[in-house]
Amino acid sequence: MTQINFPFPVNELAAALIEQLLPHLNEFKPQAPPTAAKYLTRKETAEQLNVSLPTLNSYTKRNLITGVRFGVRVMYKTTDIEASLKNMNYGRGGHV
Repeated sequence: MTQINFPFPVNELAAALIEQLLPHLNEFKPQAPPTAAKYLTRKETAEQLNVSLPTLNSYTKRNLITGVRFGVRVMYKTTDIEASLKNMNYGRGGHV
């Protein structure tokens, strides 16, 4: 392995870099912790999407929207609903 010789002490370079970068690094604020996922019932989800319950069931079976099963109930995570809406193909002549 080749050793590199600097014409100045490396620890002085490190100290200078820290001195220059530290004020800028302090500007970054830590991100807020993720909030707890909110789940909606089938009825709430259908109302939010402005579709009927059979249509929501069809979307779920066709994997257009992801439902989470809790026992016999199916719930929908709000983040999954938003992601599904972004993935749906509107305006290109296809049917959803």
